[in-house]
Amino acid sequence: MPLTRFLSRLALPGLALGALLALAPTLHAQNASERVLRSWTDEVKLDDGSTEVRIVTDTFNPQTGAYTRTVTTEEGKVVERSVRDGAFVRPSEEEIRLARQAILNHPEIAPLVASAANPVLSGGFVLSREDGHPCGPGSRCLQFDLYDVNDAAREVNRIRFVIVDARDFSVVDADFDPRHGNATRFNR
Repeated sequence: MPLTRFLSRLALPGLALGALLALAPTLHAQNASERVLRSWTDEVKLDDGSTEVRIVTDTFNPQTGAYTRTVTTEEGKVVERSVRDGAFVRPSEEEIRLARQAILNHPEIAPLVASAANPVLSGGFVLSREDGHPCGPGSRCLQFDLYDVNDAAREVNRIRFVIVDARDFSVVDADFDPRHGNATRFNR
């Protein structure tokens, strides 16, 4: 929800720009090594019947592989902080941008893109593999589909499936076999 729409829905008298700026630090991770995946506000009803705005922030720590959800009040008081199983937490726009950049600059993939008539890179879906794989527990891998679209012939030709580790935005598999997708209890 856009900030202006959110503020108009709050309809709190005297909510000044200074108060909004005081919220800014809570939108960033508590620890400099944590990456903010997303943050949003929520109005919650308290036990006494009153309401309070809470700020919920999901982060990922690339060094430890931990996902954390932090809930704070508008004043920045931590209400809840929990480590979560975030294997399938949607990537942020910044993560998608950096992963795409890594793919398009990869020495094996760049020539394939250059030779394609109409290359399209889509995806950014989280890939979680079982222990012992590059995208195993504690990692944050994103999978992309690179293909060439021929609109005139109405054809789509796959060039590659590519996997990027979003901990350091390195290409971990420039030619991924999609038959070895996300870990489930059936393929362990």
